[in-house]
Amino acid sequence: MSTDPATPARLAEARRLDREGQHGRAVLAYKLVLRADPGCLEAQVDLAGLLLVLGRYEESLALSREALEARPGLPAALQNLIGALLGLEQYAEAEAHCRDLLRRVPDAPAAHLGLGLGLASRDLHLEAEPHFARVLALDPGNRRARLALWTSRMKARAWDRALATWLEIAERDMTGAEAVFERGLARLTCGDLREGFRDYEARWADPPQVGPVLDLKAPRWDGTPFPGRTLLLHYEQGFGDTLMALRYAGRVKALGGAVAVQVQPQLLPVVRSCAGVDQWLVPGDPLPPHDLHLPLMSLPHVFGGEIPAEIPYLRAPAAPSEAEARVAGEGLRVGLVWAGSTGHRLDALRTLPPEALAPLFRLPGIAWHSLQVGWEGGLPDPALRDLAPWLKDFGDTARVIERLDLVLAVDTAVAHLAGALGKPVWLMLPLIADWRWRLEGESTPWYPAFRLFRQIRYGDWADVGRRVGESLNHLMNIRRGTC
Repeated sequence: MSTDPATPARLAEARRLDREGQHGRAVLAYKLVLRADPGCLEAQVDLAGLLLVLGRYEESLALSREALEARPGLPAALQNLIGALLGLEQYAEAEAHCRDLLRRVPDAPAAHLGLGLGLASRDLHLEAEPHFARVLALDPGNRRARLALWTSRMKARAWDRALATWLEIAERDMTGAEAVFERGLARLTCGDLREGFRDYEARWADPPQVGPVLDLKAPRWDGTPFPGRTLLLHYEQGFGDTLMALRYAGRVKALGGAVAVQVQPQLLPVVRSCAGVDQWLVPGDPLPPHDLHLPLMSLPHVFGGEIPAEIPYLRAPAAPSEAEARVAGEGLRVGLVWAGSTGHRLDALRTLPPEALAPLFRLPGIAWHSLQVGWEGGLPDPALRDLAPWLKDFGDTARVIERLDLVLAVDTAVAHLAGALGKPVWLMLPLIADWRWRLEGESTPWYPAFRLFRQIRYGDWADVGRRVGESLNHLMNIRRGTC
């Protein structure tokens, strides 16, 4: 209870600063109120709520506990406590307080959100969904609940409802180019390539969703014939995107004059084999005089979402490499990549724990070769022949792939390279995969020689490893003539 007569004025000033968004000053003002009047419950609750907004969960939690000790069951303090516990991912305790809050304030949105997040943390996504839906019925603008609903629907593999929620997020919670870009990703994930790639062009709005960004004065190419002129195509994203987009080079060349392509230097030794390119560049090279330009990943849009069927469209360099000389062993020769680039924003989803592959290395008749580069955790198993020291660029990797029977990989550039070379690839995917692999199915129109092994349950790589092992056994039996 407040005892200082100056408290109301001090509290009003702190609340004014809070309302005006002067959060740093508001925190100090609330603390001054509590220093002069430690029993001011209103200041405790307001400051805990502000700290929650600022993501300072430990501090908010401590203040909320103090407020509830002073007045057990106070709804505002309970809501702050729940928010802080959710921020700290302490879902079990949060659930108990959510049920308490619902007894005191029926249909409190914070309580339903907490219950939903708690259930989702235990992979009870179907049970969590009604709580998120109830939050949105009570508070339609609650973006966190909508994102949680989308995540739960995706993890429950309720694809239609999940994609509807994704589009709703883009429409309600985003504006301008960001909304169009997200809508494009959703459409691409559904397989609507024409409309999806059209919306995907919004990635170049300010600020761009991708890079690097070249300051080019020439107009963007719109796909019309350009005889007698020069078109500059330039990379914009990762190695895999560049490799995937180069399939269009021959079609581009058929429409016009000269074609120059800028790619990452590590790719140059292998992409030189791509037909339809007159000049190759890497960053740092002077840009040639050109009349038109286009980012590589805009080529699918220019061609109306059509996917050229000509595979292979790359070849390994002609010169032998030290790496390929290391390929050895009797039986089925398999190359393995189990981790992606740590710089990728979704790498934690696509990189699998090496222990999920452990049973594979015990299978007889397989010679395992590691194509993993940049991994610092050691090889998953002594059965793997480590080729990393000899893989200096993608040309070396291509020479190795040409000598293998199969590439087993997560979603990385090596898989794209093997696909462009026309080699069989078994691709291991998380439940929520990149848009180009869609949501279901074992095949992909991008690479006919791919076979997709998807997670059935979110994060369950062990099951993926088991199914890969069964398929390897079956393949070996075919080779032995016993199947």
